[in-house]
Amino acid sequence: MKSVIAWPRQPFLGVAFSAIVGILVADNWPRHSTGLVTAIGVVALISVVTRRSLPVYLLVALGFFFAHSLRTTASPGLELARSLGEQPQPLTVHGTVISEPKMSARGSTSFLLQADSIEIDGASRPCHAKFLARWRHEVAFGDEVRLFGTAEQIEGPRNPGEFDMRAYLRRQDVHRALIVRYAENGAILKRGGGSWVLRAAQHSRAWMQGVISRDLEDSPDVTGAINGMVLGLRHQTPEDIEEPFQQTGTLHLFAVAGLHVGIGASLLWNLTTVLRLPRK
Repeated sequence: MKSVIAWPRQPFLGVAFSAIVGILVADNWPRHSTGLVTAIGVVALISVVTRRSLPVYLLVALGFFFAHSLRTTASPGLELARSLGEQPQPLTVHGTVISEPKMSARGSTSFLLQADSIEIDGASRPCHAKFLARWRHEVAFGDEVRLFGTAEQIEGPRNPGEFDMRAYLRRQDVHRALIVRYAENGAILKRGGGSWVLRAAQHSRAWMQGVISRDLEDSPDVTGAINGMVLGLRHQTPEDIEEPFQQTGTLHLFAVAGLHVGIGASLLWNLTTVLRLPRK
């Protein structure tokens, strides 16, 4: 008698595959309309009434298709890029720092700036687009700033196979870089804003960085490599330390995405255990 292999249940595999299909199709043929919203509502009703897997998978695919299409064709960043055109445009931006600033060796700080309003030729108007800002001034996450600079297109890769920063930021709805030439062309209006969760996370990482670097103050190359591997702070790793990892194909040691997933999964597991949820 032949033994039957009992495959473990994978309840989210079909949902994940449906979401991937919806995103990939929308990435190449984006569409969003009231007709599609109506179709999503009808499929949602059918999935509730029938309680079958196929309508649920179709609902997930259509939902992700619509969301990704909307994000890539009718976003604040795209609307701003269309209004500014392809040429550099001087403007003033009032907004908030929404990413952890990174200081370059030349003293320029780069960060993502969530705009609240922009001013062009003395005319101010609301704006909810995001910029990749560069300013020769020290800022922190959550700072409310006012910057005068030039909105330019983000540079693409110069060599084949090089990391495409323009495509990476485009998926975050960032289509313009704001270049602030001088430190006096900007001002910090308020400190301590933004998400308190992200601020707490950054303070926690700064504490861990201090613990890791203890008694290694005279070895910046060593601390930079350790911080890059453990905490993902690759911008602190010297190029001469990072280059051998690139040449040997082991640069993935600096990518801590797997560590992040493990920490998140552990926290969720502990939470469900405390809540006494069944394993199923």
